Amino acid sequence: MLDYIFFDLSLSGKFKDHLTKVGIRFECKDDEGFGSVQGEIVSIADETSDDALNELQDLYDELQDELEKILEQTDDALMMNAAGMEVQLKDGSMCTLRVAPDIVTRILTVLEFDELQAFIDNVARSVEEPDSGHFCHNLDKD
Repeated sequence: MLDYIFFDLSLSGKFKDHLTKVGIRFECKDDEGFGSVQGEIVSIADETSDDALNELQDLYDELQDELEKILEQTDDALMMNAAGMEVQLKDGSMCTLRVAPDIVTRILTVLEFDELQAFIDNVARSVEEPDSGHFCHNLDKD
């Protein structure tokens, strides 16, 4: 199953409406990864076509942008207990990294969201393809 996590019910509703409209079956459950309900996880079958997955990823990204705007507009928005960053793994699958919102908030005071995403992607690559060589070495080898 491929999972999409939502911290706002109106946004998960838009996602589920789209899934229903295009005929993709899904399951929903509460995310209890931090010991209490943090959000809703919407899961779809792994066998979903690549075209449909690309469309869903675009929609999910748009909904995450909407969430960011919602959070910016409300004073108590960062009272959530968890935040998620999506990263695409080497095998093409997507993974949600759960991060405490206060950490994300502190990081976003220095970095733009796309810079944070690039950093997360870099960490994922480093985990998947570890380089045990010396840290200080010339990367521009001829």
